[in-house]
Amino acid sequence: MATQEELARLGREAFAMLDKFCGQPSKRSPFSQDQQARSGRQPAPLRNDQAVLNSKDAALLFGGIEIREYPKVRR
Repeated sequence: MATQEELARLGREAFAMLDKFCGQPSKRSPFSQDQQARSGRQPAPLRNDQAVLNSKDAALLFGGIEIREYPKVRR
């Protein structure tokens, strides 16, 4: 059976051969934008049958006002 030193040397040589054949691995950002995959079974989202109230209808229903701000158009 091989010693730890021999196994370490063999591993270094093998990875050096892979780097020579396939090229160096690219640098990865420490802040990956990839999301982790979910594991296990996830419950289905519950259906919401309540009516949705937008800001205009809420202002009319509760006697308030709605303030809208539109961006200024540059010409």
